[in-house]
Amino acid sequence: MSAFISSLKQHVHQAKSENLWLLAGLSLGLFPHFARLPLLITLPSATLLIWRLLYDLRYFSLPPQWLRWLLTLIAISATYTSFHTLIGRQAGVGLLVIMLCLKLMEMDKFRDVGVVIGLGFFVIITVFLFDQSVFTGIYMLVVVSLLTTSMSAFSREFSTASQWLNLRQANTIMLQAVPLALLLFVLFPRLPAPLWSLPSDTFGAATGLSDSMSPGKISHLSNNNAVAFRVQFDSEPPPLNKRYWRGPVFTQFDGKTWSKPSTYQMNPVDEAAASFSYRTLGEPVHYSITLEPHNQKWIFALDLLATLPANSTLSPEYEIISKHTIEQLIRYPMSSYPDYLLDVDTLPNPAIYLQLPPDSSPRARALAKQFRKEAKNDADLVQIALLYIHEEPFYYTRQPPALPDDPVDEFLFDVRRGFCEHYASSFVFLMRAAGIPARIVTGYQGGELNPQSDYYIVRQSDAHAWAEVWLPQKGWQRIDPTSMIPAARIENQQDLARILPDIAQLGTPPNWAKAAWRQLQFGLDRVNHAWNQWVINYNDDRQRNLLNRLLSSFGFGEIDWQKMITLLAAGMGAVLLLIAIFTLRSWRRPQRDLVVIAYTLFCQQLARRGIQRGPAEGPVDFSQRAQQLRPDISPAIARITALYLHLRYAPQARSTQRNGKQAPPKQLRHLQAAVRQFKA
Repeated sequence: MSAFISSLKQHVHQAKSENLWLLAGLSLGLFPHFARLPLLITLPSATLLIWRLLYDLRYFSLPPQWLRWLLTLIAISATYTSFHTLIGRQAGVGLLVIMLCLKLMEMDKFRDVGVVIGLGFFVIITVFLFDQSVFTGIYMLVVVSLLTTSMSAFSREFSTASQWLNLRQANTIMLQAVPLALLLFVLFPRLPAPLWSLPSDTFGAATGLSDSMSPGKISHLSNNNAVAFRVQFDSEPPPLNKRYWRGPVFTQFDGKTWSKPSTYQMNPVDEAAASFSYRTLGEPVHYSITLEPHNQKWIFALDLLATLPANSTLSPEYEIISKHTIEQLIRYPMSSYPDYLLDVDTLPNPAIYLQLPPDSSPRARALAKQFRKEAKNDADLVQIALLYIHEEPFYYTRQPPALPDDPVDEFLFDVRRGFCEHYASSFVFLMRAAGIPARIVTGYQGGELNPQSDYYIVRQSDAHAWAEVWLPQKGWQRIDPTSMIPAARIENQQDLARILPDIAQLGTPPNWAKAAWRQLQFGLDRVNHAWNQWVINYNDDRQRNLLNRLLSSFGFGEIDWQKMITLLAAGMGAVLLLIAIFTLRSWRRPQRDLVVIAYTLFCQQLARRGIQRGPAEGPVDFSQRAQQLRPDISPAIARITALYLHLRYAPQARSTQRNGKQAPPKQLRHLQAAVRQFKA
């Protein structure tokens, strides 16, 4: 083992440091993509990276040209097989990643190095197509630092200076770019729409709710703690039992899956003229939602919305539908009425809200007929069905069993164990079978307050499904069958906080380690939330408001395009002028040669002992004469002179001087220590 480690150290010492900097930067830059791309792309790409590393360590040789062409064809085929296309966000990034790794197989000229580093910077940009969090930004700064260091190292390939000087130079360049980046961020005109966009990913993955619901569709999100959106209320938030965030609504049932009818058409509603058929029973709640990208068009809001976000429409089921797919973080203000009556005077269309597949779930149909016989009216029938769920041994579980044949009958009479979608689906079936118009509503329920701030976090694990039934003189009423399950029949205690919040507060205190970990998570989420508000969500409106406040404080009018461009040009000119002045001053400032300073001090010490160096006397002749005059200190004179000659005239010393750098720190310290001892 020790022999292997010794051999590995020798190979690392022989490898070009600039290549190692480049491979380190590329590996870190590609790592986020490796976590989301299919194995058919990540495995070959990682193999090519390792191949290049082993070549630089002089274990392997690079592949011949015919093999590189074959690998290129295989890479294109692997990308097309994975995504069924070569364009789009996922496919385009996958192709870029594997082609970058293939380029390493022929990188042997300085031109190839420039291409690889340029592609590396482009890979950094593509990471932000998927994740724009502050932590990703910090991580990518490290990658930029490594790639810039490799640029510095390649520009001084034959220098013997320390590689840490390359890292320092790279960080200096990045620090000089910070003022320019801030100016461009603040002053560069923000457009309502992007300058360019990628084609939609037909096969792109999406996390969250979808456009259909079947048993197990929502329960798979129960352990997903990814953030769906964050909510900041302007005043006191509504209680937990009224925090239902409305999303997709389903009215069509084929016996297993709930969906929208094929004839479904959205009904656009103008925001200024929005007049919904509802009656308010209280004051509206005002809040703002920061929605994470989910690759769908759903926009979530509290029931029942009073306003519409910009660039959105309203469906007949009161869903908010964005005009564009939510592929990036958005923030929108909202107003909602937690207490309302919806469509009281509007009788629903029986063809839509009473539809059931023929001859399906016979036992459930018989149970609905029994409820109808026992009930005095529709409202009484709803209560009888809820009491049935409460009294019968139904269980709420995150691991519901499979229901392959008849999900409704099997759930109601056989397994009686399920998640929210099982209860909502079976309840709506019973209502329709009993002649009551009903529909499925999906979305999120609840939300967790960040104790370190003033906003709520709604996670994917808060995904929920409930029912809406239409009752005469009452309109659409929200019915959540899962709220009827007793606490003893809720298998996962984490669900108590959402289903039975009053009982959940009586739980045991959390473990201190878990509590500390939760506080750390809240702190990190607070940082990310602030980043989203002030950086990611810095749009055209926010830019104009900020610049108008700045201009008004100096007595100028409102901002326009001309003033914005003038400010940008003036600011960039001022920053570039300061950088130029700083650079020129550093060039003109004479650099102190510490080697010469140490040797001059040594000559001054000999002069005090009566040995004066002549104006044209070289170091060797002066050393020989001084040793003859003072044989008692001859070893010290010889040692200092030898160190000085090595640092001043050796081949690596001349290379160091040509690059304007000081001598190697370790050898310079030896000379300085010897001069100090001689002085003493």
